[in-house]
Formats: sequence, structure tokens, C-alpha cells
Amino acid sequence: MSDGTDTVYLSGFAHAAGERVPLAELDDATVADHAERLREQGLRHVRVSASPVPELATASARATLAAAGDASVDSAVLCTDTPAAVSPTMDLWDFLAGTGRSDLPGAIVGGSGCGNLGPGLAAARDAVRAGTASSVLLVTADRVSTGTRYLPSGTTVLSDGAASCLVSREPVGDGPAVRLRSLSLGVRLDTESSARELAVARATTRAVGGIVRRALEPLGLERRDVGKILMGNYGDASRSFLALAAGVDPRRAHCPTQADLGHCFSADILVNLAELARRGEAVPGEPVLLLASSPRSWAAALVEYVR
Repeated sequence: MSDGTDTVYLSGFAHAAGERVPLAELDDATVADHAERLREQGLRHVRVSASPVPELATASARATLAAAGDASVDSAVLCTDTPAAVSPTMDLWDFLAGTGRSDLPGAIVGGSGCGNLGPGLAAARDAVRAGTASSVLLVTADRVSTGTRYLPSGTTVLSDGAASCLVSREPVGDGPAVRLRSLSLGVRLDTESSARELAVARATTRAVGGIVRRALEPLGLERRDVGKILMGNYGDASRSFLALAAGVDPRRAHCPTQADLGHCFSADILVNLAELARRGEAVPGEPVLLLASSPRSWAAALVEYVR
């Protein structure tokens, strides 16, 4: 049963990424063809791993569980868009077994591509709010299994890796922590149905503007109140476009791991939340907008650092 409060925190941030490879040394003809454009957009490296998704997820989750210490962890949510070697169920079971918590119930969330953090966070938050779990291990893990790492929709390059945190009633450990104040999800499955780029841009702007409005209005906040906006590690132009679509000054868009990490699917935002704190750029109480996105789905979350 719920204890009557909707307050939920994210803490215990961790991540595990593949080997750091300069773009110029990557064996990918399509990336090589777009190398100059990628460099112009702020990309310098990509992370490459031969480890399957369950191993990447386990590596990150173990660090989060270590940060949790004696805190109770009641369930797990694994976000991934990577095709399973055998089945999604086997990937989930292998991941959970690898954490050493073989009795931990879990679920897989997908279907939103690089925006999987949004529905994954919603599932974890709802479990905590409903009282079915006091703390949920949230992990997002992906790797490129076939094809090019070049992602034209964000002018970026895909990396292999995972990120994790605990979603709980109270922050755990001694590291950075944020309070989740609101979360809004949106989807527009016909966004790419038009061949006209301008029409797609307009549809994206309307969709992003809508979910941001739904995230801010219940809190009595306006777009000008947002101190920072964090997105995936897309190219500079793509992030500026998304910031404008959200109604936030692009100068407030922060992407501290873009050059080093590349675009690690839906893990970037969790990694960047922790990195801002590590750099001393986290301001307690400042409204921070998280915008997780794919070409056809979006999620906006409003958080604030509590430490």
C-alpha cells in the first residue's frame, strides 16, 4: 500500500561502457563518411564492447547495489532496445543472476528506442508510489549488434554501455541524488510518415512542447524556470533543436559526456546527471528538465538535485 506520499528519488548512479575508441579508428565505413560532420557536432569517441546486454547491465547494476549498501531493493526494471540473443526473458534472467540477486523480480521495458529511460522510469516510479516496492533497480543497457553506429536522426554515433540508479522513497548512499517531481510521456507514431523534413520538425516540436508543458504546469513552473536541460548525447544541432522545441534556451542544454561517451542509447541522461554532480555543476533545488527521446516517442521529467 502507498504511504500517502508521491515523493520519489533517484540515487546510486553508476554506468559501465565499452572501450573508448576515437572515431577515426572505428571500423565503420558509414561513420567514416560522416566523420567531419560528427566532429563539427561535438563527437570525438565511441564506446565499443563485445559484452552482451546482460553483462553490461550487470556491471552497472552491481555498482548501484554497492552504493545502496543495506537499503532494500525489491524489484528491477531493465530498459533495452537491443535484440536478444535468445529471448528477452533470458536476457533479463541472465542480468538478474549476474547481480547476485537471483530472487529479485524484474521486467524488461522497450519500445521507445533511445527514449526507453522514460517508460522505464515510469514503471519504477509507479511501483514505488503504489507501495509494491520500496526501491527499484533501474538499468538501461544496449549495444550495437549489427550495422553501422552512425545515427542520422541525431547526427551522432551509437555506443555500447549501460547506466543504472535506484528509484526509491529516500536517497541511498552518499553520492548525488535527485528528486523526481514530474514525468510526462508522449508518442506520435506517424511522425516519420511524411517525406518533408519541415513537417517532421513541426510534428516533433508540437509533441515535445506538449509533454514539457504537462511536466511543468502541475508544478506551477514555466519554461523560463528550467535551470538546465539534459538530453541524449546527440549532435549539437539536434540538441539545440530539441531544447527549442521544449521552449528552453539551448544555452541551458548540458551534455558533459558527449565527446567521451558518444550516444549510449537511453543511458546518456543518467550518466550526465551523475557527471554534472561530479563536476560540481549540480545546484540543489534548481529545476532540471530531462528530455528522453526517439524519433517517435518522448519523455519529459522534472528533477532537482538534493545533494
